[in-house]
Amino acid sequence: MRGLTDYITQAAWSDILTVQYVLVDDSYQQLDVHILPERKFAPQGTPCFSDSEVITIALLGEMVFAGDEDKTLHFIRQYHLDMFPHLLDNSRFNRRRHQLAGVMEAIREHLRDRWRAKHPLDIETENLRIVDSAPISICTYTRGGRCQSIPLDWRDEWFGVCTSKKAKFFGARCHITTTLDQMIDTWLLAPGSYDDRKPMAALLENRHGLSVIGDKGYVSEDLAHRLWEDDQHLLLALKKDNQTEQWPDGIQRILGYLRHRVETAFSVLENVFDFESPKSRSLAGLIARTTTKILAYTISFFLAEILTPELSN
Repeated sequence: MRGLTDYITQAAWSDILTVQYVLVDDSYQQLDVHILPERKFAPQGTPCFSDSEVITIALLGEMVFAGDEDKTLHFIRQYHLDMFPHLLDNSRFNRRRHQLAGVMEAIREHLRDRWRAKHPLDIETENLRIVDSAPISICTYTRGGRCQSIPLDWRDEWFGVCTSKKAKFFGARCHITTTLDQMIDTWLLAPGSYDDRKPMAALLENRHGLSVIGDKGYVSEDLAHRLWEDDQHLLLALKKDNQTEQWPDGIQRILGYLRHRVETAFSVLENVFDFESPKSRSLAGLIARTTTKILAYTISFFLAEILTPELSN
């Protein structure tokens, strides 16, 4: 991932905003109209402050201000109001952003496919995916029982354990699959208590014939059989030391080496976009902020290529 986010510190803010807006709006114009939010007061056209502008500013906030909307909007008002003369107030901006979560995911999928068409994988690796998950905290573990972001009847499911960090958390777990070039293919949010294997079928929905590499948390004969029977997916999970059947010499090491690709993707998401601490106050806010961060990660592939081409190669 050398150079993926160097544009943040090396390119001019106006250039970043311009390229982001063009990429977002170009994808937006190609979406199915049924995905777009309904307009109560502007049924025959776009509002003065367009959806593409809302998304562009939200992306800048994730890239530069760790998702802090107040700081992001203050920055735009102070330095780039000429680019966004109809900028919304903080409350209306937040509401519009929440409404556009589905649109942002559709734009991400469009950009993902556009990137893949421009940068096709080798025939040997085009059907290879790497799967992993990461915790997303809504509040501290001890305050989880009183957290108003999650309905009372659901809260027990949102207490989770992150074994890799030897820590407990209250929140969601984000499950993603990536290709070998670390582009996110699919993702979903699940309650923190869910085992990594539980959302696998939903994560691979509408996919067929993939080879999926996972860590030892995905070991399950039942899951492997079900994924193969449903959509001919081959689950390649790292073997636990106490398992009777082990991979042949060298295979475990190769799978472990390839699996680091998804760990690098999560590392970029966390270190650059503050992925594991969205600071949301509602479930809708958690979904919107997570969607924005993953879109920001995806669009970074294009921004790196356009704004810092000498580093992105």
